[in-house]
Amino acid sequence: MKLRILVVEDDRLFRYMLKDWLENEGFETILAATLEEGFLGIATEPLPDAVLLDIHLRDKNGLTLVHWVRRQKHLAHIPIAAVTGANTLKDRKSSHDAGCDAHFTKPIDFAELRKFLVSQTVHLVR
Repeated sequence: MKLRILVVEDDRLFRYMLKDWLENEGFETILAATLEEGFLGIATEPLPDAVLLDIHLRDKNGLTLVHWVRRQKHLAHIPIAAVTGANTLKDRKSSHDAGCDAHFTKPIDFAELRKFLVSQTVHLVR
């Protein structure tokens, strides 16, 4: 069974680069280009096993999705990683305070992303 990763990213090239990398790593991907598509993607069965979320989605804040997910009993367990170009201490604190499990800065360190995904999803494979 392939684990499902929801990618919420408005940059088309980056979204498909993540998709290709994830699929090469053996994951199934669900793609969302907008915050609204992200809400649909995270709440649609079968649920994703983890989420990679851009924080700046055009004029919307991706952390809105994190705040909502953490209040939903049936979704709150899903690991969410911020994937963003914003890397100030304030940005990291904002993603942490919203409920993100990790914060990755673009350009992405794929070795670190792999470690995160394995550590967050290893219990699901058993």
